[in-house]
Amino acid sequence: MTGGASPLRPHLKKLASHSALYGAADVFTNLVNFLLVPLYTAFLTPTDYGDLALLLMFSTLAKILFRLGLDSAFFRVHYDLKTESEKRRLAGTAFLFSAVVGSALFGAVIVLAPMLGRLLLGHDGAARLVVLAAADVFVGLFSFVPLTLLRIQDRAGLFSALAGLRHLANTLLKITLVVKGWGVLGVLVSDAAATAVFSLMLLPQLRRNAAFTLSPALLRELLHFGLPKVPHGLLLQVQNLADRKILDLFVSRAEVGLYQVGYSFGMGVKLPLSAFEPAWQPFVYSQLQNPDAPRILARAASFAWAGFLFCGVALASLSTELLTLMTPKSPAFRAAAPVIPVVVLAYLFQGVFLLTSIGIGIARKARYYPVVTLVAAATNVAANLVLVPRFGILGAAWATVASYAAMAGMGFALARPLFPVPWEAARLVGTTALGAAVYAAALAAPASLPAALALKALLLMVFAGLLPSLLR
Repeated sequence: MTGGASPLRPHLKKLASHSALYGAADVFTNLVNFLLVPLYTAFLTPTDYGDLALLLMFSTLAKILFRLGLDSAFFRVHYDLKTESEKRRLAGTAFLFSAVVGSALFGAVIVLAPMLGRLLLGHDGAARLVVLAAADVFVGLFSFVPLTLLRIQDRAGLFSALAGLRHLANTLLKITLVVKGWGVLGVLVSDAAATAVFSLMLLPQLRRNAAFTLSPALLRELLHFGLPKVPHGLLLQVQNLADRKILDLFVSRAEVGLYQVGYSFGMGVKLPLSAFEPAWQPFVYSQLQNPDAPRILARAASFAWAGFLFCGVALASLSTELLTLMTPKSPAFRAAAPVIPVVVLAYLFQGVFLLTSIGIGIARKARYYPVVTLVAAATNVAANLVLVPRFGILGAAWATVASYAAMAGMGFALARPLFPVPWEAARLVGTTALGAAVYAAALAAPASLPAALALKALLLMVFAGLLPSLLR
């Protein structure tokens, strides 16, 4: 680095180390799940994957309604409080209110489960699956406050260790139940059981840092910031998951399952995003008192984008080979391969949104989030309805790209006036162009699996070698 850039190094080092710690558990989990794909595809059919995709849509939407935006609101309001007693009351208020609301909503799901099961999966036997999916969301309510406290306290190591234990227990139970023939039911039981144990493990952290009183003033602050994020969250999941239900209207449930498999592989690029996001938010807010904050954030974003891009290009380039290697006894699943690179591209646009929309959170303009996601969700639904009848699962994947591109564009346009950042355009364009060139070269790889792997590995090594020079 040159001149005044040297003070950036400690900031970037801290951001990188926290991202690595937060991502460690996800790396472990995703690696284990990836290695277990041959097992899962041997015991679960494409139709089972289709059912799981629709249940995932339900549980994701339920999570947003159960939490009412309190998870993100707690994080933001905490930074505005001055005394420890206020912060303890905030933690207790968020926990107690979410527990009461969550209990009421879970009771409603139990009552409505037969109807929800028919709407979701089309048969009466789905009621218990719906209840189990909601149970996982409900018991997870008791973990978000202590988990957020760990992030605020910079205890990334403990955060990662506890998350890793949760995923390990979930994986071991899931393997046992799936092999024993429990199918979709086994997946849901293991998810709910692991989340319940995880929430119990976090209770000591909650007791040490929360005063269990309900403060009306603090609750108003939480709801003022959190409630506008509920429609944002719902619309975001319409953007993410509406394609499964639209596909279910036009193609077989087995094809929905194939789409889910390809989508799951493509979502591998979310691994660096998921690791980075818990570190990025506190990093951004901690810089606000620094007069050099815009330049620091711009520099950090250039490095983060390079990391996202490398992971995306690697996954997209190797998608066909990975799917072939991981489904040796289930060739039917290989029809999902074309979906993977398209989904990777979609989630790279999500990375753009994560990096460039920071002004919205900094300015506390939470009402902008629903505007962004309304545009993105409408784009997703419209594109799916146009593309799916003609192109099937590949049309759904491209609809996802269109929606995330719209989201990134809206987020950038709304955030820039609120907190201008001098984005490093030359570095960002240069790394993106290099990534596109490497992927294009990978498409010309020979059909032979060993030769294709060798050529693509070489291309990725060249990519990794050239990136540092573009970031100087």
